[in-house]
Amino acid sequence: MFLGHYGVALAFKRVEPKLSLGTLFLAVQLPDLLWGIFLLLGWEHARIVSGYTAITPLEFLNYPISHSLMGALIWSVVAAALYYSWPTRDTSRHWQAAAIVGLAAFSHYPLDVLVHIPDLPLTGNDSTKLGLGLWNDPAATLVAEALVFGAGLAFYMARGSNRHPVRRGRILTVLLLLIVTYLASVYGPLPPSMTAVAISDIVFILAMAALAGWADRRASSAELEARGLSHK
Repeated sequence: MFLGHYGVALAFKRVEPKLSLGTLFLAVQLPDLLWGIFLLLGWEHARIVSGYTAITPLEFLNYPISHSLMGALIWSVVAAALYYSWPTRDTSRHWQAAAIVGLAAFSHYPLDVLVHIPDLPLTGNDSTKLGLGLWNDPAATLVAEALVFGAGLAFYMARGSNRHPVRRGRILTVLLLLIVTYLASVYGPLPPSMTAVAISDIVFILAMAALAGWADRRASSAELEARGLSHK
């Protein structure tokens, strides 16, 4: 899944407004970020096979560190711990925010189970592998992506506040980049190499997290005062 992960991030932003959308974008894509790094390190492996599935040409040979159920549990705890230990002056609801960061990271695995063919291991590479295989059905994949992404976006847009406003122009920029990138990955040419896939994966995830943080920047006291609004 691709757009669906970001839909979860958008929804979680409204569950806990103090969380930066950039942080949540990074959390929901943490397994894919790690996968790109581990590919470059040679710890995990995949290859490009034209027509392997209707949606992606990538055959995931082994990636239990980043994409197993056990890995998802471990990385979600790591993500929550990193957020909780990060220096901040705003310690209100800190445990809750850290827990949501961890849940956002874990959400990657069950959403991937929906679309992957059975290649997501429970533990090691030789363990039972899960995957419902929606990637073999383009229409079903697009419906699943649209439903999860659309629900998250609708929740995000409906729950804005004075302190945490919906900056429509900026969010539209983020949404367009996500949709264009997704369509290009599905309907574009085959990637030239797995190295290119890994590098583009890392760069894209980090860039989108930075862009989301910019797009979702909370209103400053000066902005609130200029608009004649009180904190909310």
